Amino acid sequence: MSTREMVERKPKVLVLDSFDQEFFERLEEYCEVLNANRLEETEILIVRSNTRVDREFISRLPNLRLVVTATHGEDHIDKQALAERGIPYRTAPVQSYDVAQSVMAYVFAFATNMVIADRSMKKGEWRKKELVGFRVEGKTLGIIGYGRIGREVAKQALANGLRVIVYEKDAKARLENSLPVRFAETLEELLSSSDIITIHVPLTDETKGMIGERELAIVKNGAYLINTARGGIVDEEALLKALETGRLAGAALDVFHHQPPLVNNSSEKLARHEKVIASPHSIAQTRETLRQKGETVLEIIRTYVSNP
Repeated sequence: MSTREMVERKPKVLVLDSFDQEFFERLEEYCEVLNANRLEETEILIVRSNTRVDREFISRLPNLRLVVTATHGEDHIDKQALAERGIPYRTAPVQSYDVAQSVMAYVFAFATNMVIADRSMKKGEWRKKELVGFRVEGKTLGIIGYGRIGREVAKQALANGLRVIVYEKDAKARLENSLPVRFAETLEELLSSSDIITIHVPLTDETKGMIGERELAIVKNGAYLINTARGGIVDEEALLKALETGRLAGAALDVFHHQPPLVNNSSEKLARHEKVIASPHSIAQTRETLRQKGETVLEIIRTYVSNP
């Protein structure tokens, strides 16, 4: 089908992840919305991170013209398979503030023992004397990855009095920095200098397992680890060991290698671990960002329909 023909009628779109009803109503102004039984007709595919757009799935969409993912991460998209068919894809990376807000929530939860206190109170325990926290002011937050999210995390951390050290291999990201952060020359320098470490890199062949047993052996005794990026970046068995030995005082995980972490594996052990604050890949899912995701996706669709 020619692009001219697509302009003259509504293109057929398949949405495979959740959006609110208003989004679908507005989408129907520009597109014919399909159900999952009409894969072969799909011209525009809209997903979030729950759907893997891999080579096999793409092969079942012979009329596909565009993929839109309402995410920051792209590890669920087989970009090579799309490129081989000349199919463009677009992202809607609108959660930077929300992810950074969640990182700070984890930091304050560590500092105040808030989660432990809540769990113990619900058991009928009064543990006031032993639940002594720490002041975040003056502590060092290590940020691995300095893209949109990493920069927003740094901004919010600095506003709360933390010192910030960053590990970022991209020279451009370092040059574009305008915040008073210190750049580590090596990952090891960041790990050994940080009181709290937070991960903000995409999951790629290079970053898969980048935080493993060797790296966790370098961190300061009693440090904390936060991962809101992707589960595969951290070796979960190594993380469990670091928690058990006390090398890490705690961890906050919004992502796991196995999602959902509900079977007998390392992800489940971490989700249930008393030193772990666990959430179901939901911590940055605010009402505002869900609305903004929809707006951004609709703008991408409007632009594409006008200029396919």
